Amino acid sequence: MSEQITSLIERYAASYMAGDAEAIAAMCDDPFLAVRNGAAIHLADRGAIVAHFAANMAAYRAAGAASAEPLEIDVLEQGEVAVLATVSWVVRGRDGTQLRRFRTSYQLAGDPPRILANVNHDPRPRLGP
Repeated sequence: MSEQITSLIERYAASYMAGDAEAIAAMCDDPFLAVRNGAAIHLADRGAIVAHFAANMAAYRAAGAASAEPLEIDVLEQGEVAVLATVSWVVRGRDGTQLRRFRTSYQLAGDPPRILANVNHDPRPRLGP
């Protein structure tokens, strides 16, 4: 399953930086739960998931983000087809400078795995204007 998780995270990163909120939503189950700065964001349907990720992607672009790469993926297996994957990310600008470094955990389940929820570990600095 670890190859499937790595593949999912790599597709997630590529889709995120391409601004493809529909592709990200296709990787998620609905309803979806996102946790930011300790607050739960309940996304009831695919439209809400797309809107949520589109807004975040726009903020990244406005801040000059050009790439996001997973530096490390820690996987905690939770039975046969569920895992908690914690990803250490780095976001870089067009010139390669580091704009942000953070960790997010993704609750995954199914075969192939789908994202049920995500939790940002680190306080999120404002990106963009």
